Parts: sequence; C-alpha cells; structure tokens
Amino acid sequence: MNPRSLFLIPLALAALLVSLPTFADEPPIDVPRAKELMQRSQRGETLSPEDQKYLDRVKQVIHERQAGRAPGAPGAASTPAPGSTPKPIEVSTADWSALVPLTELTAPYKGEDGGLYGGGHNDPPESLRAAHMQESAKIRPLNADGMPSADGKIGLITIGFSNPNIESTAFKIAADADPQKAANVVIVNGCIGGRSAVMWAWDGADVLPKAEQERLDKEMDVVAMPKGVRKSSGKEKDTWPTLAGRIGEAGLSPKQVQVVWLKHVEANPKPLGDFPAHARALQADITAILQIARIHYPNLRVVYLSSRTFGGWSGRASGSPEPYAYESGFGTRWVVESQINGDPQMNFDPAKGEVKAPLVLWGPYLWACGNTPRKLDGMTWTLADVRADQLHPNDSGTKKTNALLLNFFKTNEGARQWFLKPGETAQLTPLPK
Repeated sequence: MNPRSLFLIPLALAALLVSLPTFADEPPIDVPRAKELMQRSQRGETLSPEDQKYLDRVKQVIHERQAGRAPGAPGAASTPAPGSTPKPIEVSTADWSALVPLTELTAPYKGEDGGLYGGGHNDPPESLRAAHMQESAKIRPLNADGMPSADGKIGLITIGFSNPNIESTAFKIAADADPQKAANVVIVNGCIGGRSAVMWAWDGADVLPKAEQERLDKEMDVVAMPKGVRKSSGKEKDTWPTLAGRIGEAGLSPKQVQVVWLKHVEANPKPLGDFPAHARALQADITAILQIARIHYPNLRVVYLSSRTFGGWSGRASGSPEPYAYESGFGTRWVVESQINGDPQMNFDPAKGEVKAPLVLWGPYLWACGNTPRKLDGMTWTLADVRADQLHPNDSGTKKTNALLLNFFKTNEGARQWFLKPGETAQLTPLPK
C-alpha cells in the first residue's frame, strides 16, 4: 500500500465510525485502536487472535455503515405474497443484501429465474438424474491402463483458481482422514492460484476448434490475462501440465481420473460486460475446460460444478467481486442447462453422437449473502470467513466449504456409491455457523 493510502485510512475510519449507535451487548468502537489495527493489517503485520477479531468487527461495522444499515441488522429479502407476481430484484452497488441465493430465488434477477436447475428447481430433472445414476455406476477402481481392477484407483481431481485451491487442500486432508471414505478414492488438488477460467481454457485450446481458439485468444486480451511466461511458474500455459504433474505425483494415471469437482470464475470480469455478458463468457470457458478435460482423461464420467462464495467483502475491481461472484452462479447453471437441452458441444452420451464432454451436475452451492443466513442450511459468509485481503477463505470459511463438500460426496445418491466404503451410512460433518 502506498503512503497516501495509509494516510487516508484514519480519515475513512473517522468518517464511518463516528456517531455509531451503541448496543447493549457490544461496547462502542475504539476509533484510535481501530486506526492502529487497520494500519498494521495493511502493512502486512500478523495480528494476535484478539486484535484480528476486533479488526473484523471494525470492518463489519464499516461495511454496514456504507450499506446504510444499522450495524448488525439483517438484510433479508422479502417474500412475495401468495398469488402475486414477484418484483424483480434491484441491487445497489453499495448494498448487496438484496441478492438471494439461487437455491431460494423466487423473484426474477435480471430476467433469470431461480433454482440450481432453473424454474425454481434445485434437484436435477429426472432425465439427468437417471443419466447420473448410470454414469456413477460405471465409476469403479481402474488400473493405470484404465481397466477394471480390484486393487485399482478412482481418481477424483479438482480444477479451479485460488479459492478452490485453498478449499481443495482442506477437503483432501479431511476426506483422507475420514474412515468412511473408500480407500481406493484418490483425491488430487489440481486448482492453481491466479488461474481463472479463461486461462485454463486458453492453455488447453490446441485441442479445440479454430474458432474457439480465436475466441479465447481475444478474451485473454480483453481481461488482460498473461499469455507469455508466468511469474509464479516460469512457464507458459502452465495449467494442464501442472495438473498432470500433480496427478502423476499422486500415483494416478490419466486413465484413472473419473470424477472432477470444478469451481471457476473470470478474474477481472468487468471488461467482459455487464450481466449476462460476463456470465456467458464464463459458461463458454467452463464448457471449453470440460471438453479439454474429457480429451485428457478419457474415463472422466462426471463433473460436479460449484460457483464461488460471496465476494462482497473485498470491494476489489478484480477477483470476481459482487455482483459478479453471485452472477457467476448463472453462468455455471447455464453449462448444466445446455447439456440438459441437448447442446452437441456438451454431449456425453455416445448413443447421441460424438462424446464432447463428461456428464455435469451441480455439486454443493457455496454462495450465501454475507451475514444473512440462507434458508437451505443457515450458512453465512461473514468477514470472519475471509483472510485479511477479504477475498480468500480463511480457516473459518474453509471449514464451511469443507463441510459442504464432504457431506455432498457422502450423501449425493450417485457420488456416495463410489466415495463411501461399501455398507457405510454417511455420518455428516456439522456446518459451522
């Protein structure tokens, strides 16, 4: 942070914290202490747990003050009266509380209805459910040549950017330590920090049609993603080679990879255009990633998709802030819907033509509107769930996504067939509140 920004912090704090109401259960904000902690945090100093907790409270108050709400007041969406036409949701750039999780969205959002599968439905249609059960039944231990083997392995890999990289690390540790998980399921964290959806798609585009290569080349320029040697790896087009290396290090061959959990975003989405343009770009890029993955991993059968967590705390111009983070859920949904609707570029069924992609369904839905508990399970995504950059999940946030992931693979009617040991009844991980 530059010196001018450090100078402005006390001014901003003073303006936002002055004259705040006092609540019986919480003492007033100590403005000098808040200034000091904010400056130390911005300098990158490590705060004590007590100081970090106090700073999180300060940030919470600032965000609620900016949103025009009394600190601690919920921002719940209204429920339309029975028989009435829901009023379209209007979102203020200063207050994201009007956003409603897709799982409970009843009023139109910029022309889109709710539900993970559209039409207000959170469960897959029967045709997709049946296909999922059929594909899941084909997932079995394979040897390195991709042939069924009693001592073979089931490769479950993850693909994504920095946030799912953090989440996948925790998920693998928890799943591998869970006595209920089948021993032949090998989890590989393939996510890479700083590698957005378009980068994964562009890196592997040599197996895609020329027109798609050109589209991706233009998109890389629009969002200013690096095409040359990347600093973190010292390589060009490093995503798929890095993933291949991790798969090999885990003792898997490409033919043993059968399942993927994919969570993606477009970093710096603003140049792609307002909704639905940026979400359509994400849909196209995820589609390309699925096609590339199907070529790299010929026995890949099922991909479970998640959209990202709440992005309203960061306020950054990149990194998929709100409402882009929320709207990325629609881009993710459109990928699934395109396969349901018979898009040949998403065909997974050899009886219907050339196989272009694996079967895709929703995995766990991760988005919750900040401090507002969602109806599905009461989950929130507060400042206490993100790191100092207010973008990446910390231990608290990771415990939430980890519980959702682990419980999903244990209870989903298709995934549990191969994820759990035979005869196991799923014991769930409580979702932290």
